[in-house]
Amino acid sequence: MEELAAELIDHRWGSDAPGQPWLGFEAGGRLHGSDGCNRLMGEWTLTAERVDFSRLVSTMMFCKGVDTWLNGAVSALLLHDSSGDRLEVLDAAGRVIGALPRAAPDSGTTA
Repeated sequence: MEELAAELIDHRWGSDAPGQPWLGFEAGGRLHGSDGCNRLMGEWTLTAERVDFSRLVSTMMFCKGVDTWLNGAVSALLLHDSSGDRLEVLDAAGRVIGALPRAAPDSGTTA
């Protein structure tokens, strides 16, 4: 599990493009990101099967034309396949609500 945690921490997941969602994972179980409009902050834990999010909070700005699906995140699965590495994000019912591709190494910025 340490190797999986290192993969999460070493990279940003999602896009740096304006209006696009992303997550960054920190050692010690903190996370930060954006749903494309609002800033997200919270905590994460790792099990053998998935990444669980707890206490995920966000700002509440309205942004016209931005799909804020990431606000419904409860957990994620890290997948490696021919289309690349990505996090499939799940809601409380266990349904996939979106995916965040592996991006460049995380700079730790919260823009």
